[in-house]
Amino acid sequence: MLKYAQSFCVLVEELHYSKAAARLHLTQPALTYQIKKLEEQIGCTLLRRSPHQVILTEAGVILARELSAALSHVERAVQLAQDAARGDAGALAIGYCELTEAGHMAAIIRRFTQSYPRVDITLRNLPTIEQAAALATGSIDVAFLHPPLNTPPLLMRPAGEEWIVAALQTDHALAGKPVLRLAELMSERLIVCAEELGPILYNSILAACGRAGFQPKLREEMFRWHSMLDQAASGLGVALVPQSLAGSHPQLVFRRIEDLEVKLQTAIATAGEPTRPAVIRFLATAMSYLDEKSAGELRVPAHHGLAL
Repeated sequence: MLKYAQSFCVLVEELHYSKAAARLHLTQPALTYQIKKLEEQIGCTLLRRSPHQVILTEAGVILARELSAALSHVERAVQLAQDAARGDAGALAIGYCELTEAGHMAAIIRRFTQSYPRVDITLRNLPTIEQAAALATGSIDVAFLHPPLNTPPLLMRPAGEEWIVAALQTDHALAGKPVLRLAELMSERLIVCAEELGPILYNSILAACGRAGFQPKLREEMFRWHSMLDQAASGLGVALVPQSLAGSHPQLVFRRIEDLEVKLQTAIATAGEPTRPAVIRFLATAMSYLDEKSAGELRVPAHHGLAL
C-alpha cells in the first residue's frame, strides 16, 4: 500500500497522469492500475477522471492531506533508521563520576556532537561501581570511570590520570604555601573518598601517610567529590581530591602535596566490543582526541604544579 500511497500523492501534486507517471518512472497504464488498487484497498473513489483533468473527490482530498503528512513521517523514520545504522543519529547514554574533565570527557563529547549533532546524548552521574553495573545491564553505553574494579571484566581504554591534591580553606594556616608535605597535615582530619568506593585510592593515601610517619584521622565521603569540597569549606578538614577540581570552589585553595604520589586513573569503559554504530563512532572520536592530546603533551614539558 505504501507504494500506491506515494503514487497517489504525486498524482495529486501534478493532477495529470502523464506528468505524474514520468515523475514516478512509470507508464501511464501502470499508474492508473496503482490508483485503482489503492481505491480497492480503501473502499472508496478518490478521483474523478476525465480526458483533460484529474479531480479529487472529497475522500481523495482528505486522504491526500493525511497521506502527505504520514509519508513525511515515514521518510523521516527511514532517514533516522539509516542514520542510526551509520552512527549519524540515535541515542547514546554516557556514565561519568562527577568529574567532567576526567578523561577529557567534556571535550570529547563536544567534538563528537559537532561531528554527529543528531545523536542524542544522555549523561548519567554515577559512582564507578554503579557505572559498572549499568554497563552490564545496558542502561548506559559508555562509562568514564576510575579503575581498577573488582567487578566482572569490562573493556577499558586508558583516558588519563591526575594528581590527588589538597583542598584547604582560603584562610587556612597552610594556604599560603605553594606546595605542602604530608607531615604538615598530621593534625588535620583528611576528607577522602570512602574505601568502599575507591579502595585503591583510599589505601594509597593511607600508605603515603604511613611513610610520612603518621596514621591519619579520616573522614570518609561515600558519594560525591563536591561534597568533600563543601566539607573542607565548612572547616571539617582538608579534602584530598583530583586536581581537575582545582579552582572549582571559591572558598578553597588547592595545593600539591609533594610526597603524595597518588593519581586518579580514568578509563573509558564498555561492557565489551561495541556493535552499535553510535558507540563505535564515539569511541573512535575519543581515541582520536586522546591521541592528539598525548602527542601535544609530548611536545610540551610536563608541569606538576597547580594554577592558584
